[in-house]
Amino acid sequence: MALVDAINVRDIVRRIANNKDYGWSVASSYVQILINIVVQIVLIPLYLQYLGKVQFGVLMIVLASVNYLGLGIGWASAGAQRIMGEKHTLGEAETLQRVFGLSKIIFFLYAGLTAVGGFGVVWGTGDLWFGDDVSLRQDVIDMLLIGIVYMVVLYDLNVDRLILIAIGKQAYANALTAISLVVFAIAVVPILGANGGLPGVMVANLIGVVIARGVAYAMLRRFDLRARLPNRNDLGILRRLVGSMGLGYALYGALLLTLLQADTILLGILGGATLVADYVLIWKVADVAMQALWRLPESLAPYLVHMDAKGENDRLRSIYITARKAMFLLAGVAGLAYAALGQKVVELWVGTENVPDAPWAYVLAGGALFWMVIARLPTIFAFSMVKLSPLVSATALEVGLKITLMIVLFPALGLYSPLVAINVIHILGLAFLYQSLTAKCGLGFPDEER
Repeated sequence: MALVDAINVRDIVRRIANNKDYGWSVASSYVQILINIVVQIVLIPLYLQYLGKVQFGVLMIVLASVNYLGLGIGWASAGAQRIMGEKHTLGEAETLQRVFGLSKIIFFLYAGLTAVGGFGVVWGTGDLWFGDDVSLRQDVIDMLLIGIVYMVVLYDLNVDRLILIAIGKQAYANALTAISLVVFAIAVVPILGANGGLPGVMVANLIGVVIARGVAYAMLRRFDLRARLPNRNDLGILRRLVGSMGLGYALYGALLLTLLQADTILLGILGGATLVADYVLIWKVADVAMQALWRLPESLAPYLVHMDAKGENDRLRSIYITARKAMFLLAGVAGLAYAALGQKVVELWVGTENVPDAPWAYVLAGGALFWMVIARLPTIFAFSMVKLSPLVSATALEVGLKITLMIVLFPALGLYSPLVAINVIHILGLAFLYQSLTAKCGLGFPDEER
């Protein structure tokens, strides 16, 4: 009973019950996570079977690099979501739709330019990456050609998701991601079985986003949301997007993406595709658990924007205090569980013969899971309330220290190096720095009494 009172479970349940949109958002997030877990359980063994460890490692590197291309659009993504959330809160429907249209234009141009540019880089430097393996080089080139179309459709779909999130309809946005994932999984299994290889995996991804884009069109019509062309009155909005707010969001987006993708890319550079494959097998389950727990604070974001736009600071602080207790408990349980049972879970997943021989890695992964989960809530508050300078500073410090420690530790620790780096930097003070972000948001320190 004391534990229940300490984390105030009844208050958490009451808050969710009083906001059905948030409840549906959380529920749909976990349905999406469950689908993702099932898909990963099924597909990674199939990747290993049909592609082999080398091509599987290459696939992970390519997909991480594709994700990394998103860093350049972070200013528009986060900024547009914030502005659309404000316009929705203030009832400015026409302006909301013009911001929607402006975002479509920006995302389309960015997706096309970066996809073509990325393809050109790989085409021009293929000898450095693939050497004499002509077959692998051709497969990657074919995959990237298909990926150009995939990127354009994906980014168009992402803008649809942004406006749904901005108006507090996150369950619909989550449904689009789930649909894309399910269609991809259904398509990729027979494609792999027919020896579709790496290009076939990208074709399946493309099919998934095309179907989801069609569903998104119907959703937007239901809420009477249409993309309108911007006009001269929207120059102020564009200035916000490309000004200090946009720059702050861009920097944070780039840093967060680097933080999440640096492990795979840097290990690929330092140790090759096989080492990347082993690391992915160790970290993937913990990463899925982390992403699942992150959905709790992330689902709050549009409501935090609405409350911040109305100046409801006391309400924001009350929600933070309640949510912080829950996140610490959930992070602790998840971290300890993975430290103790992680290797067994991976064995059940991919078979004993494919499990990397690195027993301490699962303990370290459990610790990394804990630190990264408890940091997410304060970052979401700072992100939603546009307190970007302290957020960018903290994240930049984490990225710099993590990459530096990985490089220094790699010769001695190999694939352990990123996990050791995460634990060390958080224990040495980064965890406290993240928790102190609430003071920068004008909410005081979480343990202060008023």
